[in-house]
Amino acid sequence: MAEKKTHRCPHEGCGVSFSRPYRLAQHLLVHDNIKAFVCPNANCSKAYTNKSHLDRHLNTAHQKLDKDEINRCPTCFKIYSNRQNLKRHIKIQHNLKIPFSCDTCKLDFPKKHMLTAHMYQHTGIKSFCCELCSAEFISLLEKKKHLRSHRTHSCPKCPFKIKQWSRLQKHMKLEHGGNEYICNECARSFKQRGHLVRHIKIHNVPKIFSCPYENCNRFYSRNSNLKQHIAIKHARLLHECDICNAQLSTKAKLEAHVLRQHINDSKKRVYKTKATGRCVRKDDGSFKLSTALKLAGLLQEPRTPGPSFSEKTEVCNMSNSIKA
Repeated sequence: MAEKKTHRCPHEGCGVSFSRPYRLAQHLLVHDNIKAFVCPNANCSKAYTNKSHLDRHLNTAHQKLDKDEINRCPTCFKIYSNRQNLKRHIKIQHNLKIPFSCDTCKLDFPKKHMLTAHMYQHTGIKSFCCELCSAEFISLLEKKKHLRSHRTHSCPKCPFKIKQWSRLQKHMKLEHGGNEYICNECARSFKQRGHLVRHIKIHNVPKIFSCPYENCNRFYSRNSNLKQHIAIKHARLLHECDICNAQLSTKAKLEAHVLRQHINDSKKRVYKTKATGRCVRKDDGSFKLSTALKLAGLLQEPRTPGPSFSEKTEVCNMSNSIKA
């Protein structure tokens, strides 16, 4: 005879019950998100609420598989990482018993709730009902999904309640997590990193670096700029060009000067003229057609060349002498 499950979970929306009190205490760890069984390996951060789950993790992830103890199925020869998975496989795949059968269409089902959900096709009645709001569902899975909407999570430190577990964790961190972020300047503490970053801007007043020499009113926002000013204006630490003895204020300007004035000059292209030996064009003095007319297939009538510049000048001088 099966034992009565008298120990019921007190959380709203969770109707799980157990026959032993220690099993209920172990189940409550899931609601409180307490994982007391931590993996002892140094490089592993896994933790579980159940010792059997930890043992399965140790046997699967950290224990080397002995060649003489291979968990192989004797029927289909599949290999599993532990004995428990092998037993589950044999029970589901090879020792499957189908005790629930539909009287109408003679279909078989391994579980009762699957047969109950199937009967909706014949009766049209939704067999699964919510005990809290009387909502009806076709399958047990749909009912379980609906029960999540009734489940609430309570804050252990204040009366705050909420349905989403992630929202509760955020509330715990913001309201009860303590002052985690401390300002190094004034030792003021904050609960969120963003608040600390916004506060630090108060202390980040721009510093002014003034020139220490007399009769020099120069000041800078960076110390490196002040050092460069002192080296150039007061210490006269200039960089001299070895080629033309030009003096530059920084090494970068000296390198740019050498590259621009002494290296690139030798690579500049020299354009020839008629005086320096440029060849005369082969089509010089001939009539040239327009490229657009060539592409369009049209010919352009040649125009008679007009008087040259020297001829125009001679005609202009003759007319001026006649007028005189």
